[in-house]
Amino acid sequence: MFNALNKWFKRGINASPQKRSISWIPKSTMPSKPLSLPFPSEPRMLIGSKSDYLLPSGIDPRILFPVLRRLRDYIPDVSAGVWAWVRLCTTALSYSFEDGSAASQQEAKTILRSLDRRIYGFQNEREKGVETLTQCFFLSVFTYGAFCGEVVLDDLHRKIERFIIIDPATIRFKMNSITREYQPYQIQSDGGLVALNSASFFYFGLDTDGLSPYGRSPLLALPLVVKLQQQLINDMARAQHNAGYPTIHFKIAEPQRESRESASNYNMRLQQKIQSVNEELQDKKTDSNLVTFDNVDVQYIGPGGNLHQWSESIQAIGEQVISALHLAPFMIGRNWGTTQSWGAAQYMLLTNNARTVQEGAKRLVDWLRNLELALQGNPLSVIHQFAPHHHIDSYDRARAFQTSARTLSMLSENGLLDPDVAKQRIETLMRDL
Repeated sequence: MFNALNKWFKRGINASPQKRSISWIPKSTMPSKPLSLPFPSEPRMLIGSKSDYLLPSGIDPRILFPVLRRLRDYIPDVSAGVWAWVRLCTTALSYSFEDGSAASQQEAKTILRSLDRRIYGFQNEREKGVETLTQCFFLSVFTYGAFCGEVVLDDLHRKIERFIIIDPATIRFKMNSITREYQPYQIQSDGGLVALNSASFFYFGLDTDGLSPYGRSPLLALPLVVKLQQQLINDMARAQHNAGYPTIHFKIAEPQRESRESASNYNMRLQQKIQSVNEELQDKKTDSNLVTFDNVDVQYIGPGGNLHQWSESIQAIGEQVISALHLAPFMIGRNWGTTQSWGAAQYMLLTNNARTVQEGAKRLVDWLRNLELALQGNPLSVIHQFAPHHHIDSYDRARAFQTSARTLSMLSENGLLDPDVAKQRIETLMRDL
């Protein structure tokens, strides 16, 4: 085999590697600068002939966001959905340090406690700043699909003075056609644009894509459905008002007319009988009974037809509202399932969705805390953490983890699995508990 290779390459096997030479190196065809143009088919995205300000798609946020805020505040299902999402994401807060001595960690905790008292919040609420800030983050994200703000330092530039929340409707981005970086600008009251400092500016967009950094509000699919829902409720109220409520109808049989009784006396006698029954009903107490001869018949008068159609129509519209909010029915007080596994599956899906949004808030808090430590001269790095959601099937998950961990340990002890690989897989299982 070696002789064949030797003849193939026509050189000695023991030839020195220094004698080898490369006569041709293929050049890479990958460019060092972007060749494409940002949004070449969207000339409407430009403001002016020489500008590259990227506009949000759809309706201007300065017009759209007040509408979304009104839906959130005045439509019951939408208000309940946003409220549920914010509370689902706002779990207990904590942080940890990657390294450092006990003394440096204690110093860092003192710095972060001081930051927490001044970072953000209405002072009369007596709430922690980071906790209040994350709640505002989730409320803005689930209403507008975006959250933004900027850091303000003290006069000596040695610590963060506060974090100012900015209305995301006033933010516009300008793309650098070479570096493809977005420079933030804010629309002023006179319509002009003022450049913001990218180093002190934070922006988070929900469900951003490669063509727009602005994000997408989860309430965008609601206006048409909410209009139908409110129109249906209004029509139902008007129809109910027109039909009225079931009424009790008393029928009194006409007595026989006595011989030689005049018509006027007969009519008077009829009126007296009706008047006596009416007076007895007015004086009747709720827990008393009515005693008459068998000439009185009691019936209910109400509208006929299929009365259940209203509830079916409202439920159909409600399902569309729930779908637009990306929620399970039980999160806004509805439940159309009957099994525990059905509810558990929906709850797990919701908690997974909440964790993805929590990552955006985590980046914000990590940035603020690490920036404060750097300004104060502390070399430690801090990691923000949200408490995990409680699992409905905690017992079953614990049993499954125990079985998997024992299996991995036995495979490692018997030499069938590398110990480091087994440890890594067990750590992965522990993250899912």
